[in-house]
Amino acid sequence: MEAAIDMAESGHLVIGTLHTKSCAETIDRIINFYEVRDQAQIKNLLSTLLKAVISQRLLKSAQGKGLVLVPEIMLVDNTVAACIRKEKFSVSEIEDAIQGSYDKGSISLINSLAELYVAGKLTLDQVKGQIEEKSYETLNRTIMQLNLKRTIKRDKENNLK
Repeated sequence: MEAAIDMAESGHLVIGTLHTKSCAETIDRIINFYEVRDQAQIKNLLSTLLKAVISQRLLKSAQGKGLVLVPEIMLVDNTVAACIRKEKFSVSEIEDAIQGSYDKGSISLINSLAELYVAGKLTLDQVKGQIEEKSYETLNRTIMQLNLKRTIKRDKENNLK
C-alpha cells in the first residue's frame, strides 16, 4: 500500500486490486490499512492522488447462461474528495456521492443493477440481493426513470417511422 502511494505521489500511474464489494469499501480498506494516527494524512493523500476506483461483480444471468458484469465506477471529483477527507469516513456518503455524480461519469451499483434489470439480464430478486433494503426505494426510482426513458425513446422512434 505504501509503495503504491509513494509511486502515485511521484506522478506514476498506479493500478492495483483489492478484494472488496464496492468502491466505498475499497477506500475504507485503504484508510484502515494505516494506524489511526496516520489516517488523516492518508485521507488527504487519497483525496488528491486518487482519480478513480472501479468495482465489479459477476452475477449469473437471468437466463442462467453465463455471467453478467455489474460495474461500479467512482471518479474522484471534489465531492468524493471531500468525503474522503472527512474526519469520520462514511461509506454511505461515498455511495451517495457516486449516485449523484452520474452526469460526470461515475456509475453507482444501483444504476448498474437497474440498467441490467431493465435490459432483462438480471432478475429483480438478483438485483435486490446485491443491495441493502434501505436502498430499495432508490432502486425502484432508478428503474422507473430508466423505463420512462426507454418509453420516450421508443415513442420518438415510432413517430419517425
